[in-house]
Amino acid sequence: MTYEVVGLADKLEQASSIDERLDLICEPLRDFGFNSFVYDYSPVPISHDGRIIPPTLMKCKNVPGDFKSVWLSQGYTRIDPVQVLATQSLAPFIWSLHDGGNATIRTILQPDHAPVVGYLLDNRMACGITVPMHLPDGTLASFTAIRDDPERDFEAGANRCLSEAALLGCLFNKAIYPTLDDRTKTCQHIQLTKRERECLQWCARGLTAKEIAHRLGRSIGTVTLHINNATRKLGARSRTQAVARAAYYRFLDGAC
Repeated sequence: MTYEVVGLADKLEQASSIDERLDLICEPLRDFGFNSFVYDYSPVPISHDGRIIPPTLMKCKNVPGDFKSVWLSQGYTRIDPVQVLATQSLAPFIWSLHDGGNATIRTILQPDHAPVVGYLLDNRMACGITVPMHLPDGTLASFTAIRDDPERDFEAGANRCLSEAALLGCLFNKAIYPTLDDRTKTCQHIQLTKRERECLQWCARGLTAKEIAHRLGRSIGTVTLHINNATRKLGARSRTQAVARAAYYRFLDGAC
């Protein structure tokens, strides 16, 4: 390695912002010829019906000005083949969307991915390394380094620095994870009110609506309304299924 890992880790810990940490982590990767960088964090990466959920945090370096809005607001995250691979892979991987490029990503390409593939090709962002980080609490972070206009032997060269990219991605995630606020760590795919979450938490403990009403000092009708609203938002058919889906989206975490 051309940099001191311990020294870099110390600098990441001492940095005052995520953007400053991203600058630090990108510097050694530029030595390997990478130009653009994307980090994203998803408290729940995939919905209960198998769709990719947009991340609650995305930080980028040297990407087109509309990149974040296209990925987050226009739904490109849901049809991004690189993101699909990140949800499925436990190891860092090299990808290329050029003709004759990496076969791994081509095995999952579908017609639905065409807008993303076209955008990346048009903006010279068609090759890179992605480091998926599946954390113990079920969250997913990924760090991607992209090379503009790569040479023909890009994949061979990328293989030589794959382990370095993986280490850098993990160091970056380790440094910023403790700084993430509660909203970033909460799935935004489904919006439940504080009272709806609280009622489902008590349901998960086996309490009836009457018992929950007594604990909260509310009427049975009010508690039932909260539970029914939460069940509807979760797309569940029953209270039991609502509790199961609330657990999946980690709405049951924390104290009642």
